[in-house]
Amino acid sequence: MGLAIHDSTTLDVLALLNRRFGPDEIVEMVALQKEFQIFSSDHSLEDSFYLLGIMPCDRAERDRWFKFLGTLKNYESDVPNVNGYDRVIVAFEQTLIILPHIPPNPVLPLFVDVHAMAEDPRVTFSDGFPLLFSVQPYKVLSIPTKPGRVARQEAANAAKARRAKKSKK
Repeated sequence: MGLAIHDSTTLDVLALLNRRFGPDEIVEMVALQKEFQIFSSDHSLEDSFYLLGIMPCDRAERDRWFKFLGTLKNYESDVPNVNGYDRVIVAFEQTLIILPHIPPNPVLPLFVDVHAMAEDPRVTFSDGFPLLFSVQPYKVLSIPTKPGRVARQEAANAAKARRAKKSKK
């Protein structure tokens, strides 16, 4: 999540997400989704996470976290014509739906991961086994990120190019 939030905050938020939507709590989340439609096009992603307490404790980091979530609207996703922000909402929504024709406890837990933006700039959602030590299958939501040093260098280069363009005028 690069410059948006500190590395330690990113780890904390990922831990919160992966605990809340992990094997031990996914059934509760399905019930909450069924009752309150926490994840839907009627609610912003920021509001859904705020409601569930999925945010940094530090106020400055919290503001940066919510700002980062908004930037996902500029990301591509693995679904044509769906931006990364909407893909995240739909991924949570799809994870938390119980289909009536499937036997009891059909919902897989959701694992939120990150991947290098250089490898794939899209928000992706798939099935997988993200934990090497576990045989538990998951739905895997992966968000593209740039390391802070790369994002800082790109920002510096862009600022330098803007200054050079202004000085030519």
